[in-house]
Amino acid sequence: MATERPGAGTEPIELRDSAPSRVRRSLDLVRLSGLLLAVLVLVGLGLIARDTSRGINSDLARLVSDVPHVLLRSVSLLAAFGALALPLAFMVRDIVRGQTRRLIEAVLTGLLSIGVVAALNELLDAFPASQLHVALVRVGSSGSVRPLDTYLAALLAFTTVLGLADVVWRGLLASVIALYVLSVFTATQASLLSLALSLVVGATIGITVRYSAGSVNERPDAAQLAAALAERGIELASLLRIESTLDGRSYEATTRGGHLLRVQVLDRDLLASGAVYNLYRLIRIRTDLAPAPALSLERVAEHRSLLAMAASAAGVPVPRLIAGVRCGPDTIVLVYEWRETTALTDPTPAQLDELWRAVTLLHRNRVTHRGLTLGQIRLGVDGDVLLPIPEDGAAFANDLRISLDRVQLLITTAQWAGAEQAVRSARHVLTDEELAATVPVLQPIALSRQTREALRQDSALLEAVRDQVQAQTNQPAPDLARVERVRPRTIISIAAVIVTGYLIVGQLGTVDLVTVLSGARWQWVPLVLAASAATYVAAALSLTGYVRERLPFARTVLVQLAASFAGFVTPPSVGGLALNIRYLRKSNVSTAGAATSVGLSQVVNGVSHVVLLIAFATATGEPAHHSVPIPGWAFVALGALAALMLLALALPAVRRWLLGWLLPPLREAVPRLLNLLTNPAKLAEGVVGALLLNGCYIAALWFSVHAFDGRVGVAQVAVVYLAGAAIGSVAPTPGGLGAVEIALSTGLAAAGMASAAAISAVLLFRLATFWLPVPLGWVALRWLQRREAL
Repeated sequence: MATERPGAGTEPIELRDSAPSRVRRSLDLVRLSGLLLAVLVLVGLGLIARDTSRGINSDLARLVSDVPHVLLRSVSLLAAFGALALPLAFMVRDIVRGQTRRLIEAVLTGLLSIGVVAALNELLDAFPASQLHVALVRVGSSGSVRPLDTYLAALLAFTTVLGLADVVWRGLLASVIALYVLSVFTATQASLLSLALSLVVGATIGITVRYSAGSVNERPDAAQLAAALAERGIELASLLRIESTLDGRSYEATTRGGHLLRVQVLDRDLLASGAVYNLYRLIRIRTDLAPAPALSLERVAEHRSLLAMAASAAGVPVPRLIAGVRCGPDTIVLVYEWRETTALTDPTPAQLDELWRAVTLLHRNRVTHRGLTLGQIRLGVDGDVLLPIPEDGAAFANDLRISLDRVQLLITTAQWAGAEQAVRSARHVLTDEELAATVPVLQPIALSRQTREALRQDSALLEAVRDQVQAQTNQPAPDLARVERVRPRTIISIAAVIVTGYLIVGQLGTVDLVTVLSGARWQWVPLVLAASAATYVAAALSLTGYVRERLPFARTVLVQLAASFAGFVTPPSVGGLALNIRYLRKSNVSTAGAATSVGLSQVVNGVSHVVLLIAFATATGEPAHHSVPIPGWAFVALGALAALMLLALALPAVRRWLLGWLLPPLREAVPRLLNLLTNPAKLAEGVVGALLLNGCYIAALWFSVHAFDGRVGVAQVAVVYLAGAAIGSVAPTPGGLGAVEIALSTGLAAAGMASAAAISAVLLFRLATFWLPVPLGWVALRWLQRREAL
């Protein structure tokens, strides 16, 4: 499309833009999420803090009763006048502005809110004895007419759809709402909770309609942008839209003098784009690694301008910022110099070296980029490398941020040329110490979203880069840096402890715990501890039985003890497996051999667990009051899981993926597996170790039961333990924390043991087999590390 440049004679400007008449704003979605959360909070207050809200209403009512009646009457008259005049004023305003369609939508939304609130009132009135209804309708000792205020909800829904960009109109709306709330409350016609919930419900309805239908697109189009740049002295011959992302719109422009420009348009919606995700990252990742929150449009523009000028001043090949122009109240335009480029897709070693020199120059000036990903790095017509426009980096960056930037470039270059060439190119410009400093932050959680997606597609890439850095620098492997502020498993563990504590304390509250403890037979406690210690000997046997190389048995036992600590601080079942594999690798067992041995050990342990469960369940029989039945839903869940697996395997793509994932390690593992199976002595050692491991845990629980005078048989205790351990193995907490305690105490109680005694026995068992080994495991882990056994 061609048009005339505003204010510049008849010289045409070529404009290309794609601007829909209506847009769904990301900021509205964020607002809707906040309003829904506010609704839940207010409803929760009505359900939980009913007496508190009633007390607040009563106190405020007594305070208002001291206000002179003339003043209250004046407030009531003003509120009545404002309630009628304000909506009419809004209607006249939009009619004068010619925004009749938006006005019709606002009126219909107001009517919709009246219907919704009326339906909610009917629903609440249907349960007059409910805590929420009482909290909404009671004002001290008086009752309100309806639980929710229809007028307030309709007013908020109406004005939300209209939009209130002007400060004066927002002030008028706030004043009328304040007068109306005061008038209604002083007349004891509504509680504060009712008024607050009515406002939030009305705003929620308005935002829902506005987001669903979309708002009128008032963003500056290409012609308005060109006019704003012309006022700044940047005369354009063309302005062509090239992309639209979460980070704003981008245009390719040509000046009257034939110079290429890149125009980035930052709209107000930029603040809401990815706001929830950025907040999540800010909470989970350390402050010095998380992306800076976009608090205002001006701050975003200033941050990008600072990065561009700092990079240009350092002599780094990035597009130079030449202007920043405001276009309307909610848009800022950043203009960069540009030239003909193509995406760098298959770089030569010389181009990789050039890329690393440019990035290192940036880092020498304490500036990071954070955008060095595939498709973003450009190549000029003469073959030189051009870095993308810096947007998310940091000025005055610390060493950790710089190492993180280098990690991102290492992953990107490894995707192009492989890990070995990527590290070799980095070593041409970095010292071995600088390169080794990247290893602690070689963690997916610390990387950008695009880089993490790349690592999901090639899960071995990160480990390959780490191995190459250590191999080429000959530096000792440093500990991983703590990049997470809060780990999800920590929250899950805390929640599990709280739930478990609540359930256990609730059960103990119905019995005399002092009597139970005073009657305990503590001579059984040493046997519990001995059985717990024997589990680590059994675990060592179950591992050495599947390793044809000779392992120091005492050291192997210490590794199993160290695994108790590793399993506590890492995801369930992961820490122990990783520790055993690393121990075997340090003992000169090949990677395939270590994985095969540990995997076979886990398989045999699992099979023995199932066999023992079936055997002991058969031995217990099925007396009515001693059985521990498996719920029917468990069979339904297993059947559904099996059906889903069969359905997935019926898809050719899933079969190809599964075969591609399983066949390579199986080809390496099968010869070693056959060798182990042809050695009866080693195989017997592994099987005996697996059976002994479960036997020691069963013995520890049986001794704990007898410490509290439990009269449950060994077979029944075995069934309870094996079932509880199976439940704990799938719990997302370390050691099945929470799930195991509940399962074991419930199982012992179902087997005929008193509830308080069952809980006490389980706590003793878990103290000996789970909590006490953790600090001892840490000591063992440090000892093994000092002797380079791990």
